[in-house]
Amino acid sequence: MISNITIENIKGFGTSNNSFNLSIYPKKVNILVAPNGFGKSSITAAFASLKTNRLEVSVDNLHQNDETLTPKLRLTIDGQKYTASPSANELSSIVNVFIVRNRIKSKAISKNMGKFHSVSSSLAIDEIEVIKTIPSKQSFPYSYSNIREGFGANAKVLNNLSGVVNDTNFVIAFGDYAYAFLEILKKRNWIHIEELSNIIKSSKGTTLEIKQLVNSADFSFLNNDSYKPVTIFIKSFMPAISDVDLALTIYQLAVCFNVNKTAVKKSINYSRYLKFKDELNHDLALLGATWKDIKAEERDNSLMVYFPPAAAISYGQRDLLTLVIQLKKVDFSINVNKKNILIIDEVFDYLDAVNMTAIQYYLSYYIHKWKSQYALYTIVMTHLSPEYFKNYVFSKKMMNVQYLVQGRALPSNRWRNFLSKRENTSFSEDISKFLLHYNPSFITGHRDDFKYFSLPETWGEGDAFQKELLEQINKYLSNSSDYDPYAVCTVVRIRIEKIVYDQLKPDDRQKFLSIHGTKNKLNFAEGHLEVPDLYYLLGIIYNDAEHVKDAASDKPIIYRLDHTAIKKMIKNLFDPNRLVEMADIH
Repeated sequence: MISNITIENIKGFGTSNNSFNLSIYPKKVNILVAPNGFGKSSITAAFASLKTNRLEVSVDNLHQNDETLTPKLRLTIDGQKYTASPSANELSSIVNVFIVRNRIKSKAISKNMGKFHSVSSSLAIDEIEVIKTIPSKQSFPYSYSNIREGFGANAKVLNNLSGVVNDTNFVIAFGDYAYAFLEILKKRNWIHIEELSNIIKSSKGTTLEIKQLVNSADFSFLNNDSYKPVTIFIKSFMPAISDVDLALTIYQLAVCFNVNKTAVKKSINYSRYLKFKDELNHDLALLGATWKDIKAEERDNSLMVYFPPAAAISYGQRDLLTLVIQLKKVDFSINVNKKNILIIDEVFDYLDAVNMTAIQYYLSYYIHKWKSQYALYTIVMTHLSPEYFKNYVFSKKMMNVQYLVQGRALPSNRWRNFLSKRENTSFSEDISKFLLHYNPSFITGHRDDFKYFSLPETWGEGDAFQKELLEQINKYLSNSSDYDPYAVCTVVRIRIEKIVYDQLKPDDRQKFLSIHGTKNKLNFAEGHLEVPDLYYLLGIIYNDAEHVKDAASDKPIIYRLDHTAIKKMIKNLFDPNRLVEMADIH
């Protein structure tokens, strides 16, 4: 687990209020939530500045652009602290970092107009360096003629493998089984193949006769623990191969590998690259990018993707393409020997539902692909409410929501218990009718019921509950941190319903009170008066108080209530020149 991230002297962070205690887990989608302007981009910039031997922060990304400051990034992983600075990088040996972010940028265009210059700007999409250095070109170093030399006159029994070793997929798969060939080459295992080759070399006859002779040998070794992985590998490409040809194929490949290990490794890397490039261009074609001539191309020994001017491509397609390309880049470079940190910096924030669905597919596909094989920490930086991701992107069991801004308010246990237990009471209907929704009458006859549930018994009689609401909403509106967020959410609902109720004709008011759910009440009222959009928008607040299960529900509510825009919306429900009074909610 990554339990702490500390950023020092980078962008918005100096040496105070710069350390975050978090719980970031591998194989989870860790959603780091903070409002715009908090410093999420500063955290991303710190990770993006990691180089092999140091932390290299550009002047533009230094705190207050002060070149005299020393930037630092410190991570606590499994209880151990690792620091990167301009002089050292303790993280480089254990961490591999990938940054996925929006590629849009402003591009200045200068025109010489004779005595003066005209400067205009336009939006451009930053090119993506998918692979910094293309692997050197190398074919699999197999030579049929060289292999034959060791068999003399009987070399004719060997099949020519030139066709299969030119198959990119075969060479890539060979890399997955190289460990097994190394095992076969050990003396105790190689003796089986060696005995077979000696029989062939000393035999006489036609190819068919020699194979028939050898076919009577014991091939059970092909299924022992040392040979079985290679047997499975070869049969996946040559399913009908006989035992004798299987053994001879293993012999040829093992000898080739033993003599040319470096060349074999290079051919595997180059084959991986060729397949990767083909798959990337295939995906770009599927996403409709080819008509804009967007494709991966080699330039200066790097694999690059260039884009047309931003105006020539829709926002949704731009964000989808850049995300997919960057995920493919991660797929090529992810490291099995390190902890891989994937930071996705606010790429979800401006997508429509269709492109969000497409991005969900790609991101979910890769996360599931990687998590079984790699130590992967996926971190999504966002200012959006976590519910946005639950609805569109990730399953609940995959998500781990962390708040970079700790809310000031702390919900009381009595309010949380009240809202979470209310459905299990015999008087839940009265709670909903008289306490959680607007009603011109007060609750009566439930003092003992509230006492039984270890709640204030006065809440079950008269106006005590409403007085508690008034105290909490006035604390909130006066900027005190000592308010209960669940009480505030309840006040918002009651206030909205009261305003609408008071505007209805007497004959419609009783019907309004009998309808369940604030949204349904507002929909009914729409037929009789104009309901402001604000009342629906604040549903994100008043609905929270009806869906409380445990303490995990607290942080999203506090996060919303602390937002300045939300607070202004709530203030608009009341008279700004005085405290909230009983007449405002009853």
